[in-house]
Amino acid sequence: MNVMSVLKAEISRLAKKEAKSIIAPVKKASSTYRALIAGLRKQVDALQKEVSGLKRAMPKADRVLEAKTEPEGRFWMTGQGVKAMRKRLGLTQKAFAGLAGVSSQAVVNWEAHKGKINLRKATGARLQGLRGKGKREVAEMLPKEAKAPKAKAKAKK
Repeated sequence: MNVMSVLKAEISRLAKKEAKSIIAPVKKASSTYRALIAGLRKQVDALQKEVSGLKRAMPKADRVLEAKTEPEGRFWMTGQGVKAMRKRLGLTQKAFAGLAGVSSQAVVNWEAHKGKINLRKATGARLQGLRGKGKREVAEMLPKEAKAPKAKAKAKK
């Protein structure tokens, strides 16, 4: 036998032994963490099943309340939303401005704005009040001057 090959084999054996002793605590910790993670996954799955069961059991009215994402008292609209509401109610920009308590130029600017519009609380409250109303209800809210042009237009036909 060659002394060099024996020495090389012994060094290799000692290196492997040292490496195993260093890695052993890491392996133990790793297996402990894997078991812990598996337990947590089971808990999450059980909780998700419980939540979905509770959602199914919840009355529809409560679901609607749960679906609200904005806190009470906060109100926002987009430019497209303002335009869609105005068109749905059959109002001109000037008439809509009168109901909202702003200038007609403000309505023009709102409709041209992309994204959320910064509204004052009073203006937001007025727009929120208009949101659920129909054309007839809004027509009754309009001042007499705003109703007159429609009556004249019908008389001309």
